[in-house]
Amino acid sequence: MNYNEGKSRLINYEKGKIRKLVVLLFIITCTFVMFSGCIQPTEYMVEMRDGIHLATDVYLPKNLNSAHGAILIRTPYNKNEASAIGINIASDGWPAVIQDMRGRFSSEGIDTVFRNAHTDGPDTLAWIAQQSWSNGKIATFGGSALGINQYYMAGANPSNLACQYISVATPNLYKHAVYQGGEFRKYLVEEWLGGQGSLFILPELWVNENYSLDFWTNTSLEDNWESVNVPAIHLGGWYDCFEQGIIDGFMGYQYLGGPSSLGKSKLIMGPWSHGLNRHVGELVYPENADYTTAGEMFVEMINQYCLDGPKDFDNRPAVSYYVMGDVDDIDAPGNEWRTADDWPIPHTKLECYFHDNGVLSTSYPGEYSPLSYLYDPTDPVPTLGGQNLVLPKGPYDQRPVEDRNDVLVFTSDILQEPFEATGPINARLYVSSDCFDTDFTVKLTDVYPDGRSMLITDGIIRMRNRNGFDHWEFMQPGEIYEVIVDLWSTSYIWNTGHRVRVDVSSSNYPRFLNNPNTQDPIYGNTTYNVAQNILYMDSEHPSCIILPVPNQIMQNNPPVTPALPEGNNLCLKQETCSYRTFTNDPDGDSVYILFDWDDGTSSGWMGPFESGENVNLEHTWLQEGEYNVRVKAKDLTGLQSLGWSEILEIKVTQSTAPSKTILKTTIQRLKDKFPILAFKMDDSFCSSNLQ
Repeated sequence: MNYNEGKSRLINYEKGKIRKLVVLLFIITCTFVMFSGCIQPTEYMVEMRDGIHLATDVYLPKNLNSAHGAILIRTPYNKNEASAIGINIASDGWPAVIQDMRGRFSSEGIDTVFRNAHTDGPDTLAWIAQQSWSNGKIATFGGSALGINQYYMAGANPSNLACQYISVATPNLYKHAVYQGGEFRKYLVEEWLGGQGSLFILPELWVNENYSLDFWTNTSLEDNWESVNVPAIHLGGWYDCFEQGIIDGFMGYQYLGGPSSLGKSKLIMGPWSHGLNRHVGELVYPENADYTTAGEMFVEMINQYCLDGPKDFDNRPAVSYYVMGDVDDIDAPGNEWRTADDWPIPHTKLECYFHDNGVLSTSYPGEYSPLSYLYDPTDPVPTLGGQNLVLPKGPYDQRPVEDRNDVLVFTSDILQEPFEATGPINARLYVSSDCFDTDFTVKLTDVYPDGRSMLITDGIIRMRNRNGFDHWEFMQPGEIYEVIVDLWSTSYIWNTGHRVRVDVSSSNYPRFLNNPNTQDPIYGNTTYNVAQNILYMDSEHPSCIILPVPNQIMQNNPPVTPALPEGNNLCLKQETCSYRTFTNDPDGDSVYILFDWDDGTSSGWMGPFESGENVNLEHTWLQEGEYNVRVKAKDLTGLQSLGWSEILEIKVTQSTAPSKTILKTTIQRLKDKFPILAFKMDDSFCSSNLQ
């Protein structure tokens, strides 16, 4: 047998071992989930106020001897698929109730896509409160569709609702899900409804393209915040399709809600898309982007508000947000978690103006001639990433569409120092068209030194809705209009050597429906117009992007170079090893710690920690080799230690017991990835199988 044949056999052998390991892990996980404590659901058909019955599974802890707080999950995705969650919750001692929403799977009725959530939710809560195992205090839980229906439930002010965990959702279906900026979110709506078998809803949505309380009031809290009387965790991602929705939900509960809601919510915003994963779009954020504290926060909240436990939840900061930055430069600022008492954080609005030579600058524009382009609805600008659900989502390089004739590009000079924008983003445009209606789109990007133009956020305005989403005002051809384009929110630091860029156009398809430039309603046109759209940027029409620049914190002295990291210096491939270090700050400021693993990854800035506090981190070594681990620190103002720590040499070798090591690592990854859904995997299970 020659070398290549031997190598091939070895590779196939290793692949076979991995396949067996995956099967083993799957069997163990399924066995644990299905038979943990022999908890099995009991199904009830719970009657709603209109006589419709909703299929509801109840999971009860094995040794529940008294009335207890409960956790409710309402889903359109089949309650049977969520059995693992119900078993996990009940295994932790909490009654779990999982229900198919109206018209979905085992429930009766017709799917109304959240329009009955404001009644079905409270009716279900009332039924739970009547059960002997319930103490009448119920928490609700879930993300996406499971989170959206929680918002509308809270708007009915049900007496038995105690608290909520809402992720990647919106309290305003019209504004954030269906008609962003007045334009129809074509791909999101049509693909999601198609996946649910509920496309019959579409004509009703199209007929009601203008916002009215008659149709949309049951799926919006905009006119009803004062009826919300519970605390909640609102968790979202900067690249999520409902990004602004989760922020608006927090702000509604926190600042406009009823007395039992005001000042009691938490907002968590990470560098995620809808899947809450740090691998987003064409970028990978550091390890610190895997936020695992949300599960702890949820446990604290339900213990406090469902069981009258300690007030640990209330004592947490109101806002935790991830400041994104350059993912290629380990020394770049950003890529760290920060906390705040309010949102948005204190900031100054900086206007960056468009100039006729394609320059983006804080200098006021001169007497420039306007720029025009032809927008053809049959050849729209194709979508490349963004805050999507089904389409590729997150930060994608926009260069493939920036060289089109119907895209206007404005770019800053190369930055000589980092630049941060944290908060709401808007563009003020002065525009005209030779048509009665058209769209204008705006994108904000980070231009890396290698030329990549990475999308941060974007927005759109349908011109007929420029003065309100409840009515139409058509354009007069040739007349100049001032409009605001809402790009939602972000928290981002452009690194030194990068550039800030803004793209202006009139389409982003199929993320948004391509406007036919006619006066017809959505999908009502039988023809189309090619529009000549014009952007003005002179001293009387200063078109610009408006960026929120955080108020500066006075800088002190940098922290001391961290101590030599300690921990496992001989590790096995696929093994998760522990490391620790500490640093002191001469001013007593809190500090961030950054581990460079020397394998192409880093921890990202972890913290903040107290000065002198021991910092413990874990890292999974994926490849054999020798690595030099080093650590640096910075304070809250961004001042970094004068250098890196001394190096800890690590040697990673092939495991002699791969099944045990990989199984342990995989289970740990499951625990890290799903802290919210599964709370925690049973420690006795893990220890008994892995010792």
